[in-house]
Amino acid sequence: MSYAIRRSDVSALALGSAVLGCGGGGNSYYGQLVARRLLSEETAVRVIDVDEMDPGSFAISPAAVGATLVALEKPPSLIALRTGLAAVTPAIKGRLTAFFAAEIGGLQCIFPLLAAAQAGLPLLDGDGMGRAFPELQMTTFSIYGTTRGLPHALSSDRGVLALPPVNHPDPAGSSTEPPGIQFERAVRKVCTEEGGLIYLTAVFDQESLSRTLVRGSISLALRIGRAVESARASATDPIRAIIDAADGKTLLVGKVVDVERRFRAGHDWGTVRVEGVDEDRGHRAEIAFKNEYLIVKLDGKVVSTVPDLVTLAETESGTPVSTDILRPGLRVTVLALPASPLLTTPVALNSVGPNAFGYNLPYISFRSA
Repeated sequence: MSYAIRRSDVSALALGSAVLGCGGGGNSYYGQLVARRLLSEETAVRVIDVDEMDPGSFAISPAAVGATLVALEKPPSLIALRTGLAAVTPAIKGRLTAFFAAEIGGLQCIFPLLAAAQAGLPLLDGDGMGRAFPELQMTTFSIYGTTRGLPHALSSDRGVLALPPVNHPDPAGSSTEPPGIQFERAVRKVCTEEGGLIYLTAVFDQESLSRTLVRGSISLALRIGRAVESARASATDPIRAIIDAADGKTLLVGKVVDVERRFRAGHDWGTVRVEGVDEDRGHRAEIAFKNEYLIVKLDGKVVSTVPDLVTLAETESGTPVSTDILRPGLRVTVLALPASPLLTTPVALNSVGPNAFGYNLPYISFRSA
């Protein structure tokens, strides 16, 4: 069933997407500022399911590529986004039906919302991750494969950049590397050369999206954001609101005591340590991140790994804490949320499980730890 997103919904969408961003995806605060400036009070963007697209039609995904630290210093570029759209749209000859988010996390869901509003077209209720991940091969589109030959463009404020070829999944068993990783490496090289932040605009057909889209993620982000806003207004627990809205679990309530980080190959790598307070006093969490939070150890034991979602939120307000603003002294709650079933299959874990990030660990769901 379709519904509308209006200017008044932007804060809830940005808040919920920041929770699902797992510490990455770009700072949603900038997205709110841009969206509020560009969307009028009368603007309404219709949100539809992928099955409502016409067969043979196309949807476009505009997304940023880069590290969260760089994105904090370089706010969203509407010039680069429009350049990317202009580069790919002519090839689909008027058969553009909708826009959608490559990832729901953080800032990324704002780009397709703006594009949809300006074009007068719908937004798909879904994305390619159900969260945020740091690399392009970690989308369900790369994992499960999409139609070959559709246009894509890399852009920046300087215009259209070099266009590396899209590498589609190899036949089963023909490669030990995750499908799409060569494309990721080529794009990341361009990204690094351009200062750590560029934009990727890609076209997908309805058939591919019907198989690979993580459905319902826009609705989930709105539900989370509205729940937190309601909790704040009624002076109830915003952390409980997140847990109830997203079927999650609290792992630790504490205070950030240490943050280690390093910028390497276009990504923000690091570890944050949280000491428990109140009822969790005496316990300690260590969370590894690569743009997004990945692995949680509680008192030295691994209790949650990717692809399950880990997010840190300010305990009093429920505001998500992204990896780029981590600092000692913050009072936070460490939360875990379930991953989409599309991310937990054996083939998906090859691309988004702990081993894909260099950790010699099996996938550990927070529900089973």
